[in-house]
Amino acid sequence: MDLETTHPNYIDIGCWQLNTATQTISNAQESKELEPLLFKALMYFIQNQNRIITRQELAQNVWHLSFVDDNTINRVIFELRKQLASDLQPKPVIKTHYRKGYSFTVPLADAAELPPEAETAVCKKSKASKPYKYYLIAFTCFVLAAIAITLYVVMPHQTTERNHQPPQAATFNNQILSWYRGHHGKLYNSPDQRYLAYSFKSATNEANTLGEIRLMDLTTQHEKALSIPTNSSILGWSADSNWIYYLHQAERDSEQPVCEYRKHRLSPNTVNRDQALFPCSGGAINAIFDFGQAQIVYSRRGYLGIPSLGAIYRYDLNTQKETRITTPSNHGFGDRLLAIIPDTQQLIFTRNIGDKVELLVTTLNGHKTLKLAEYPHLLWAANWDPKQKTVLWFDHDSSEIKRYSMQTLTELPPVRVAVEPTSYVLPMSKSQLLMTTYGYDHDSYVIDLKTGESTTFAKPKIYEVIMAYLGEGEFAYTDSVFKDTESYTVIRIDQHHRYSPITQLSAGYSIIDSDPAEQQILVKQTVNKVAQVRALGSLDILYTMPDNEKNGDTRLHNNRVAQLRAHEITDDKIIEVISIRDQKSTTLPARNIVGIDWYDDTQLVTLSSNRDIALLNVVTTEVTPLISGEALHHNLKGEKVRPMITAANGDIYLYNRQSVFKLNDDNTLETVLDIKSVVNADSSIYYLDAHGNKLLISYISRYHNEIKLYQR
Repeated sequence: MDLETTHPNYIDIGCWQLNTATQTISNAQESKELEPLLFKALMYFIQNQNRIITRQELAQNVWHLSFVDDNTINRVIFELRKQLASDLQPKPVIKTHYRKGYSFTVPLADAAELPPEAETAVCKKSKASKPYKYYLIAFTCFVLAAIAITLYVVMPHQTTERNHQPPQAATFNNQILSWYRGHHGKLYNSPDQRYLAYSFKSATNEANTLGEIRLMDLTTQHEKALSIPTNSSILGWSADSNWIYYLHQAERDSEQPVCEYRKHRLSPNTVNRDQALFPCSGGAINAIFDFGQAQIVYSRRGYLGIPSLGAIYRYDLNTQKETRITTPSNHGFGDRLLAIIPDTQQLIFTRNIGDKVELLVTTLNGHKTLKLAEYPHLLWAANWDPKQKTVLWFDHDSSEIKRYSMQTLTELPPVRVAVEPTSYVLPMSKSQLLMTTYGYDHDSYVIDLKTGESTTFAKPKIYEVIMAYLGEGEFAYTDSVFKDTESYTVIRIDQHHRYSPITQLSAGYSIIDSDPAEQQILVKQTVNKVAQVRALGSLDILYTMPDNEKNGDTRLHNNRVAQLRAHEITDDKIIEVISIRDQKSTTLPARNIVGIDWYDDTQLVTLSSNRDIALLNVVTTEVTPLISGEALHHNLKGEKVRPMITAANGDIYLYNRQSVFKLNDDNTLETVLDIKSVVNADSSIYYLDAHGNKLLISYISRYHNEIKLYQR
């Protein structure tokens, strides 16, 4: 039974009517509001009805991820079936196909199951009455519009809290607040809105140091360094805005390293101005606040023994007893404390559940929790506006200041703000926000393995990510202003270091790999989620495949592509080898492989999750071990390598954060590059690719950024 669209905002699903504007379903008996994820899944099923949809397809189009846990998909299917269940429509609309996926249909009710009078009284009557309902709605809208126009003409124009914001961004002026050269991060606004405390690292700080904590009086814009030991990082404020909580780490000569949590009083005329709370132990604490009592609240990782899983705790400084406040899911990164509401002693925090992040407010005992918003990405900051009694946060996707009133328990109209690329945004009110400019750059260079000479491609404000060798001294790379997928552009660099965009690949394309010998490039289109092999000269499409969203796991060589991905139906990890000439493909089991590259015409070099390196023959499927992860770990003296491997001319290369290594025939490791000595102390290697005698390296570095104040 095909779905009937009776109105742009309404879709009939049997005896249910879906309102796409309000994300609700209703029939003659009840009305239900769908959760955002359930609504998104339902719309995808509707758009692809009467065919089997695989779990992988759901993951890519509903969650926009290459992999989603089976339990997460099962929960959504179960909840969607539960919402669509009804006495008026007893048959399920989502059918499971064993080891294949799901299909969505709306079955006709059998006469024995649904009496004719029920069908007439409920479904048909509901459909027959719709035109009258729409005429009534249209007439009402016409009358309201006439009244609104009249009021607009005869009354003075006033903007109130309840007016909808215009679609264009509001005009915000900005000014630079800080003038110290270095990296500014982790902005923490005091509860009384007077002070801004932040972490600061000068350009001369070593990469592994925390820097210092600086304080700015927002009323005078006077800035100073606090008398807090260097190598410290801010964690939060006390409710009365008199104390700053921070983490201090240092190494003392001939003694054990120091790591402890402390608090610092702003008033200079106070005894015991700097006090130690407790030493670092267990999971790392990333935020600390208090409500003016002998108790502090903080978020700490290590819940359930999982190092990355966070929860929020209350700690009594007198009894030294810790009590857990929140109970996060063990899927994702758990809970992270962002700010407090001093008057009502409530906590503002985020909860990461793998495929989504919720912004929540809870009481000090955790018994009552309110969800304010939900996003598919992380939120790094939130604030409390005591004047308007609203929770504030910034949505990077829509460039809006979001506001939630804790008095009316409703979300207020957002305010659009046109800001430059940022790394941290902290709203102060609906007309004022603080931000740090983006403090990182992404550059690339090439090492000639014959001569050892390196050529740096590092034009200012150009994001040179994942370079590909095109031959004859030419290269290509992906450029984006700030990881905005629609602004991705493929740029060509010639042998004279001149930059020029490849115009046919300027709308949402990024480059993954290249084969100079065959004059082919491998690109992905980020919007459509597909990867394409193209001829370099004409840019004709030679082959199209699904994109697995992992740049290092799709490799091009000698008219063939090897792609490490999940199977569409079974979700088992596989390597698919595709011949460009005849469009034929074969699949190989991948088990625990995390990185691949072509070693020669018939073999792939593979890196496993436990860092075993081996050769895999794509014709015979024979595996030849080269070095075990244990031996690799020993040779690197305990340092971990990244999950990417590359090969060229019979040589195999891998890397960690600071160094590039070559695996020799005797299974020893030779250091090819130490990035500290080449670039600077605060850079890390991001991507590595070998082509013939050239080694392409992309690195990310930290540079000077600023704190800006945006206000209307």
